[in-house]
Amino acid sequence: MALLHYYVHGRGRGHASRSRAVIARLQQAGHEVIAFAGRDARALLRDRVPTRSVRSLLPGQGLGTGPLVAARVREAAAALRHDDARLVISDGDLPGLLAARLLRRPSIAVGHGLVFLCCERPPSLPAAPWRREAIKAGVSSVGASRRVAVGFVPLPVRRGRLARPALELPEIRRTPDGPVLCYFRDGASVPLQRHLAALSRDVPVILFATEPPVVPGIEHELPSRERFVEVLARARAVVASAGSQLISECVALGTPQWAGYRPDDDEQALNVAMLREAGLGDGCPLPELDEARLRAFLARPASPPSRWDAPDVATAVLEEVDELLRRSR
Repeated sequence: MALLHYYVHGRGRGHASRSRAVIARLQQAGHEVIAFAGRDARALLRDRVPTRSVRSLLPGQGLGTGPLVAARVREAAAALRHDDARLVISDGDLPGLLAARLLRRPSIAVGHGLVFLCCERPPSLPAAPWRREAIKAGVSSVGASRRVAVGFVPLPVRRGRLARPALELPEIRRTPDGPVLCYFRDGASVPLQRHLAALSRDVPVILFATEPPVVPGIEHELPSRERFVEVLARARAVVASAGSQLISECVALGTPQWAGYRPDDDEQALNVAMLREAGLGDGCPLPELDEARLRAFLARPASPPSRWDAPDVATAVLEEVDELLRRSR
């Protein structure tokens, strides 16, 4: 068994939620894991694995990106040498992969964004955004020995491999009068809060956010994995940003989801397009959301839980780890 370094990007909850399940499977197989986690990921990982803090590369860092990448690669390489880790896994964090390549250690890139690089585009989805996301995924996984794309719908694979999410799902306790669960990666704007508050006249609306809502009528919960799962089990529907992790959880539970995205967010727009095409949910750009859209969505019947035949990401990563370690002996 081997010591592994696991890098987790720190924007939103998706990278860390996915990584929790993969790390647990690696530990069960006897591997020792040290996590290197960015801002939002640390709190979700600390109870599962020894976790060190890193500064993730985020959109909008501009000229500061180059020096940050160089500093992060130096730190990652130093940690690899000090710990004598045999392999690096990265969920959305480029510097760890570059350090592994520099020191000639095998590495695995994991993530939903890799779907756009590794899988064929459904003909009904727009080509230009898919191509842009494929380029981003290629850049963010430079140097990886293997790539494991994580998707919530089946797609033909062109390179690497495609896996289902490995989900830590609650027992479904959904009722018609259950709450509407809300979560937005970049926070809920005041106009968005007003639309949610309008719903709260008829149904409980629970918003998970670091800051309490300023519009009355919305119940507030601080981010907590345990509490989030508890509410998700009871939720009649989810209204959230269009990140792949929560979409995957809703698809697996059969919980209706309305997913919103910024107009300039290609990945989340494509997530909504795939969700809608599969008949598993709906969504639109956040500025186009209004109360009428939400009420029409909540009136729709729920879809049955979705299943498809593919290994989950924890199984796929463990298989790749074992194969790469055998080859590196």
